[in-house]
Amino acid sequence: MLISTVMIPPWGLSLSTREEPFHNGVKAMNTEELGKGASALEAIRQATDSVTGDAYFAALARARETKVRAAVAEGPDTPLAVLLILAKDVAPAVRAAVARNPRVDLPLQIRETLAEDKSVEVLLGLIDCPNLPDVVLSKLSRSKVKKVAIAAKERTKIRNVFGGSSPMFGQVRLASS
Repeated sequence: MLISTVMIPPWGLSLSTREEPFHNGVKAMNTEELGKGASALEAIRQATDSVTGDAYFAALARARETKVRAAVAEGPDTPLAVLLILAKDVAPAVRAAVARNPRVDLPLQIRETLAEDKSVEVLLGLIDCPNLPDVVLSKLSRSKVKKVAIAAKERTKIRNVFGGSSPMFGQVRLASS
């Protein structure tokens, strides 16, 4: 079990107590028995003790804590099936994390759907994605939300300087002579 690949924040997260037993139509992890002051990291440890592989990520994706789901959504090792579910999450922070996910195999349709999201956080998350397709960036540069349009146009200018939509975009590159 590799918790480090999920990029879980190092600080303990308080678990919220919600009445509803479901999140996004899926039964949430049961954390009530953890007691007061339990952290989300402890909930993750308990929920994933006997789980490996894709089931590990699926268990984390059902966490009640938004920060846990967001960390899973942003992880480059998160299975595509889990990302597809998290792309429809009720929390904008989770959808924004999917939008920032650097996976090159995330279907264009998912990125296009996220580009139509009502949340500015999600739209700015897309602009931050190192592998954002040019067609999606172009769409965002025409956004009615001024902040989003400006950020997308700036990103386009930078891409033009560094030679297009390379996976290396946003990273330091040395020019070859």
